[in-house]
Amino acid sequence: MARRVLNRREMRKAADQAESQSTSSPDGATPAPPKKGAKAKPAAAPKVRKTRKKKEPPRLCARWAVFDAAMKQVAVFDYNQRGEADQKIVDLTAKKKSPYFLQLIKEPMAVPTPAE
Repeated sequence: MARRVLNRREMRKAADQAESQSTSSPDGATPAPPKKGAKAKPAAAPKVRKTRKKKEPPRLCARWAVFDAAMKQVAVFDYNQRGEADQKIVDLTAKKKSPYFLQLIKEPMAVPTPAE
């Protein structure tokens, strides 16, 4: 079985010293610069990204919608006409024996054109 190395720091120091001795020349001079054939590329400037203008969420208009049991929209009323929507449910239930219900829906509003 292999034995576990207990002192890694001492081994690292020894490896660093050996590496530094092998890279320097025996006469104490620094290593020779790389040859002319290997040109260093200049660092490229970071590209500037354009920021996009964030889209505004569309304005929504709340309305009351009357639906039948098959989830088909039967009628739509403005938000302030809740009484008329309830009356429509009562009338439809009296005529036809299927259930109807009222649900709040939100529809996008029409974009107003700028006045000149």
